[in-house]
Amino acid sequence: MDILRRYVMGPDPVQIRIHNNRNSRYSPFTSSQDGNANYLQENYSVDLPIFSIHGNHDDPTREGGGTEPLAALDLLAVTNLLNYFGRQDQVDKVEVSPVLMQKGDTHVALYGMGSLRDERLNRMWQSNKVRFLQAPKDDDDYWFSMFCLHQNRDLGRGSKNCVHESMIPDW
Repeated sequence: MDILRRYVMGPDPVQIRIHNNRNSRYSPFTSSQDGNANYLQENYSVDLPIFSIHGNHDDPTREGGGTEPLAALDLLAVTNLLNYFGRQDQVDKVEVSPVLMQKGDTHVALYGMGSLRDERLNRMWQSNKVRFLQAPKDDDDYWFSMFCLHQNRDLGRGSKNCVHESMIPDW
C-alpha cells in the first residue's frame, strides 16, 4: 500500500475524463464510495489512476460472515488507491459495464471481468447469460473497446473449463 500511495497520490491533474457516474447506466466501480473513479474524489489528489480487476487468487468471498462479497481490491479501492471494476456479484448471470474514458479525441470503453469459476462462466456463456453493455453510439465519438479478462484459456483444459476466444464479442 505504501508503494501505491507513493506513486498514485500527487498534485498533478489527470488528463483522462471518465464518462461514467453512479447514476448512469454504466456504473462499473463496485467499491468506490460514490461510484466514481478515485481521482474524481473531492478530498483526494490522485496523479496516476490505476484500473484493476481481480484474479482467481484474490476473488471476492463472503467468508467471515459478511453479506457482501469482499476482495483485497475492495480495500484498496475504498482507500482510493485504485479503481476496482469487473466484479460480478450474481452467480446466475453476468453483465459487464464498460469504464468509458476519454483523453483528447480518443475514446476507450474498458470492459473488465474478474475471475469466475471456469465451468460456471462457460455454462453462462453457452446459455447467453453473459451480456456486455455497449458504449454509447454517437456520430461524433468512436469507442475503442478493450476487454480485461482473468480466466483460463483453452489449452488442454477441456471445452468446458475455459473461455474460448470465440466467446469474446467483436464489438
